[in-house]
Amino acid sequence: MNKVIMIGRLTKDIEIRTTQSGKKVGSFSIAVDDGKKDGVRQAQFFNCTAWERTAEIMESYTTKGVRVCVVGRLQNRSWDKPDGTKGYATDITATEIEILSSKSESEVLKAENASAGPQKQSTSSNDKPQAGGDDVKETSLPEINVDELNVQMPF
Repeated sequence: MNKVIMIGRLTKDIEIRTTQSGKKVGSFSIAVDDGKKDGVRQAQFFNCTAWERTAEIMESYTTKGVRVCVVGRLQNRSWDKPDGTKGYATDITATEIEILSSKSESEVLKAENASAGPQKQSTSSNDKPQAGGDDVKETSLPEINVDELNVQMPF
């Protein structure tokens, strides 16, 4: 059985592209808390891929810093590096995504990311988003049926 479940925060907004066959695919990465080592918080970073409707939903309702649960499978890949050696990576191909951040926290993060522009690289582990900020207009996101997030993989 090849199944993985990870809970973490998006390290950047999802990047959507379209394959030659017209299918949407999104690339994103998550930071997963790995506890403390010598009193310092540690994180593991995982590259992920989402297809079709899952990618579209993530593009519409998530942003950098949003907490998500990714359910999927591990996918190994390899490539030839410019120095002639072979590179290897293991990614997560998401079959389900659940957005765990509250609506108000997601809105705060979207506002922060929009005001920071593309120059903002990351926030420190001490910079936790605060829900219900004064400068953020409270809006309501539509409910998402988790069953709609299941995507059949093309392979």
